[in-house]
Amino acid sequence: MKKTLTLVLLALLLSIPSHAQMLFTENLTLSIDSTKTIQGSLLPVVDFKTEQQNILTVKNTANLNVLIKHKRVINLINKLEFSSYGKQVTVSGGHVHMEYRYLLSHAFEVYPYAESQWAGSRGLEFKVSTGLQSRYRLVNKERFLMFAAAGVFYEFEKWKDPTSSAPTLYACSRSIKTHLALSFQHNISDHWSLTATAIHQGKPDSYFKEARFGGAVDLLYKITPAIGINGAYRLIYDTAPIVPIRKSYTAVEAGLAINF
Repeated sequence: MKKTLTLVLLALLLSIPSHAQMLFTENLTLSIDSTKTIQGSLLPVVDFKTEQQNILTVKNTANLNVLIKHKRVINLINKLEFSSYGKQVTVSGGHVHMEYRYLLSHAFEVYPYAESQWAGSRGLEFKVSTGLQSRYRLVNKERFLMFAAAGVFYEFEKWKDPTSSAPTLYACSRSIKTHLALSFQHNISDHWSLTATAIHQGKPDSYFKEARFGGAVDLLYKITPAIGINGAYRLIYDTAPIVPIRKSYTAVEAGLAINF
């Protein structure tokens, strides 16, 4: 127990505070071990991207689950990200996500959630959102899980406008959106695990015209039951960003996965 509490405190210290306006929480929260009251993971990552300048990023994601009486789960996911943008070192991004999962049955759950994000290198000053989502387990086999999720949420975004002729320095957006997702996890062998998620978010009055699409793939190789190597791919396509930035965003990451 002392070892577990030490790991939990380490997770919170490393990650209390991604480069995008969509979090792929499904890739971290699909599996819950009903035999553990406290469980989670640490994902330290190093990645390299080329944008206006070369960007080297060191970041850590902490995922903490607290199981309450086998039917409720408090889930906290947070990230702190440091980047070197050219020769300048900045705290470039992070997020905090919290949800309260209530298991209505063995296959169906609902969860209110709230989250906040910031990503300075993309111009996202901050984003806050809150809503109610549901998740239904379509397939439950020993090595394969599949979930469908649906929900509605309120979102506020504040972006810095990169154009010099913009009438104001910042652009803000307030909207109510729907969230649809399909996720699966395949334990290929005792060492290899694949998790993938596809997401659609849109306003009720412009469901496809101003939609946001996302996809995520995580491939995990388990060196031991507690330590592995995780590779991740993220793709986000925003059909109508509120400031003139690229509509698509991609990221490739690789790092350790430490489970407890």
